[in-house]
Amino acid sequence: MRLRLLPLFLLALCALSVTAQKFNPDTRYRLVASGVGGALADNMFGYSPDPSYSTTTYALDDETASYGDGIWWRIVRTEGGWTFQNAATGRYLEFREYTYSYSWDGQTYSGSGQTVRTNPVALPDSACWLIDYQDGAFRINAASDPNWALAVYHRTGEYGDWAYLMPVSAGQAYEAYVTAFDIYAEDGTQVTGEGTPGYVLSALHISGKSPVPLDAAGNCLLTIPDALLGADYEARVTWDGTDGTTAYTLLVDGAEPTAEGFRITNVSCQEAYPYRILSGTEPMLSGTLRLTTLPIAEIRATGINGTDYVQGTFRLQDADYPGIDTTYTALVKVRGATAQRYDKKPYNVKLYEADGVTEQDANLLGLRNTHTWMLDAMYVDRIRMRNRVCFDTWNEIDSLPYNTNYNRRNGTVGRFVEVFVDGKYKGLYCLADKVNRKLLNLTKVEIDLLDETKVTPRGLLYKGKQWGDDTYLKAVASSTLPSTVTWGNWELEYPDEYPSAAAWTPLRNLINYGKTSDARFQENFEQNYYFDNLLNYALLQLAYNLEDNGMKNMYVSTKNIQKAGKRMVFTVWDMDSSLGGLWDGKRLDITADTTYLTRVHPLARLFSKNLLGFRDSLRLKWHDLSRTVLSQERLAQRLDTYADLFQRSGAWQREYALWGAACHLTEDPYEEVEYVKEWYARNTTYLNELLPDLPTGIERLQAVPNAAEGIYTIDGRRITDTRLQDLPHGIYIVGGRKVIR
Repeated sequence: MRLRLLPLFLLALCALSVTAQKFNPDTRYRLVASGVGGALADNMFGYSPDPSYSTTTYALDDETASYGDGIWWRIVRTEGGWTFQNAATGRYLEFREYTYSYSWDGQTYSGSGQTVRTNPVALPDSACWLIDYQDGAFRINAASDPNWALAVYHRTGEYGDWAYLMPVSAGQAYEAYVTAFDIYAEDGTQVTGEGTPGYVLSALHISGKSPVPLDAAGNCLLTIPDALLGADYEARVTWDGTDGTTAYTLLVDGAEPTAEGFRITNVSCQEAYPYRILSGTEPMLSGTLRLTTLPIAEIRATGINGTDYVQGTFRLQDADYPGIDTTYTALVKVRGATAQRYDKKPYNVKLYEADGVTEQDANLLGLRNTHTWMLDAMYVDRIRMRNRVCFDTWNEIDSLPYNTNYNRRNGTVGRFVEVFVDGKYKGLYCLADKVNRKLLNLTKVEIDLLDETKVTPRGLLYKGKQWGDDTYLKAVASSTLPSTVTWGNWELEYPDEYPSAAAWTPLRNLINYGKTSDARFQENFEQNYYFDNLLNYALLQLAYNLEDNGMKNMYVSTKNIQKAGKRMVFTVWDMDSSLGGLWDGKRLDITADTTYLTRVHPLARLFSKNLLGFRDSLRLKWHDLSRTVLSQERLAQRLDTYADLFQRSGAWQREYALWGAACHLTEDPYEEVEYVKEWYARNTTYLNELLPDLPTGIERLQAVPNAAEGIYTIDGRRITDTRLQDLPHGIYIVGGRKVIR
């Protein structure tokens, strides 16, 4: 294979792709929706000039005979794309936007819409189509607006199998829409996509990374290392899938050719670099190359929905990894409850071996070796970082009270990425691991070797999925424990494959323990909870005003009820509603609301009554951490670091262009960042008043030497024959100094 790479000077490149796909104008072709069968047909039984009425149809296999030659089309190159002319009617397939106005029952209805129809005349603004080839199938988009794709809405149900031809926008969910087409010549030969943008770009690797099409016009996105910004980008160019004789030429505006590729000086993600790809002397593709310093995640799957996992593929292009990134077999599902309603969907991704059955762990972006990942869409968050900032802080102030394979981490880690789903750009996401059994090092269930139906729960993980007295740990949902994965407003995350009354018993016992007297509550506290874990949660709740947590969007777990007792750990989750923000993306411009803390029954007792010296400990820890981890300066640093990343990578500009009008985004992310900084300054002042500093002379337990001189209560009563570490939490006098246990 020969590769020529030349600079392109003073070349005016149009935004539209130019393809070298070979469609013979004298050959008739049949368009079949992938996985559906049948064919696209023109309605030969009548024609209406009314643009609100589409005369095109989609005939299933048993219907095609009635359309005769109406299922055959001639595909002819035209300026800016292709036309589809029906072999029977001579009419041209077109994409048409229309307006309507009519009266019915005394009411006037008006609006606009889009349709696919045929027209006797090949109008240049509507009969021109872009043809691409991705993942073994053709994609056909309207040249006048490439965001609209030709699609077949296909359903099979109680009323039989039916299909309907229609245009679908790029932002629409594709659960029942098929946008992939197979094209067959009249002699039965299936056409391949050589020369189309997706086909050509999938063969191209620039420094081991594949440019990903941003649209059907040949504009694409390439990931590069962040360290290259402002420096010289020296790229190595290779091609896949050639027969060894094809001479491809990549021409990049202003690039300096090198032996292996090209060099761009002072590289920037704010620039669009025009390019052309030639096969010999014939143009194949043109467009612009945009760069990002964020990794690029690509999902390919048909029928992604919020109910069931569907099989597809997942590839994460990491610019810091020098090779070609692995494409994994994956199961994909829309995640979340409320988030599923938004146009920008979040996703769960599970990685598998090629057999689609064996789980495959992967250490993506150096985060963690696991097979289960999530892509957080952050749709309601005006700065797309609140959840990540909260987790970064939580991971710094809290850790699990026992050893794990992940340095006792009690929360997720994540990296920001740009996401494509089925070839369509979806914007800025955060790739993160999940809170699960492996992260928390929960002991697996014990299965009887002689009787697999006998399962003993050990490690347990519960998740609060809705508000209620049971999730507030105030009252049980019912006296009867189920053998299902849900109980009231709780969900059994592990062992979800073995739900049982035995698995729910520890949670019921925890709730009932919270209803005991103050004396019993304090006496048995360390058999049920970890003091520092609850203290850290309360601190984060108040500092960042977590509006949508308080056991909903929270995990409760225990490592092994058979050996380690029943002590439970809190793990925070889903903190978009924080830092002056509300669950719907609006601003919640109030300082910390203690009701979010005190509606959780055990925390209400600890905080309001100062049981075990909890409120005193909270005061001490707030004034300690408000100078370090929870300081205004540290929060500002976190916010600015991510905002700078969004800006210099160009990801924010793309996110704003795609979603800004629908979800409160501002063109300048620093506008919301500055609001958060100002809000946190006010919240810090408020918490200093709510949690005033303790009198001088009070120190932490860790700072106190061996208490040989005796331990006294705050009222002067001497405690004998007891180590300080064994006493209930509270304030004591040791060696003449006040300390908090």
